[in-house]
Amino acid sequence: MSSEEMVPEEVREEKPESVEQPQPQPQPQKVESFEELVKKLEDLLNTMKDWERRPLVEVGHAVVELVKLPKRQTKRGTEPERLALHLRLRDSFKGVFIESFAELDDILRALNTKRVQDIARALDELSKKRVIEYGL
Repeated sequence: MSSEEMVPEEVREEKPESVEQPQPQPQPQKVESFEELVKKLEDLLNTMKDWERRPLVEVGHAVVELVKLPKRQTKRGTEPERLALHLRLRDSFKGVFIESFAELDDILRALNTKRVQDIARALDELSKKRVIEYGL
């Protein structure tokens, strides 16, 4: 006897035929431990060429890549080769290099301020009003 047959008829819910059945959800990717992630990044640091980029995420027009920065000489000394996040727009090579969580946190907090968001919305509105005319 099925479980549906055991429920009295007046309690059973009718399922309309037009309701779509839920699609199977993709299996979540295996979550790496923090130590595994550090080891993987260490391997990438050793195998990537200077300035090589590895895309991580693309959201709308924003792209976040992992980039190997070369060793460089500064007034304070030599900075070793290192990996950094590169945040840029899709059609641009220019962007911001983020080398630490503190830098990322500062950028996120700055972008999440009400003033920056209000100005970005106002810029959208301003760009809608502009009309470009071309001569013949």
